[in-house]
Amino acid sequence: MTKFGIGQAITRREDQRLLTGQGKYIDDVSLPNEAHLVFVRSPHPRARIKSIDVSAACSAPGVLSVLTGKDLAADDIGAFPIGPGLTRADGKAMTAPPYYPLAVDEARFVGEAVAAVIAQTRAQAEDAAEQVAVDYEDLPPVTTMEWAVAAGAPEIWPDAPRNIAA
Repeated sequence: MTKFGIGQAITRREDQRLLTGQGKYIDDVSLPNEAHLVFVRSPHPRARIKSIDVSAACSAPGVLSVLTGKDLAADDIGAFPIGPGLTRADGKAMTAPPYYPLAVDEARFVGEAVAAVIAQTRAQAEDAAEQVAVDYEDLPPVTTMEWAVAAGAPEIWPDAPRNIAA
């Protein structure tokens, strides 16, 4: 038997301090010259990002920077590394679609980050994030496993035919 494995229970060590109010969270820490980050997130299950206008947010009080997926791509910041090590039912390697820190051309789930606002205070970042204008074009979502593999279902990732990744 392996010492650690999928589905194996793990003893939690943090419960006592969290349950007694002794836990320390990142929001409890304040450092000199810190900045605050707020993400603008997609409200759509699937949508093409036609444009993102950050001009109003950039000129908001306290804003240090506003970034989009295209900004990150221009700076050669690529996708998160993914090494799933799984195979498909046909024996081929699993398809691992790129997952970027900020969506580039398409938002593929509700809540996917499409822009990041960095400001001097949390309130300033939140206020500026509300000023980011994203123009979306709704695309048909895939909301169930049955629909994902059905004939005629939209393919979410080009490298995952019939939406089968593994």
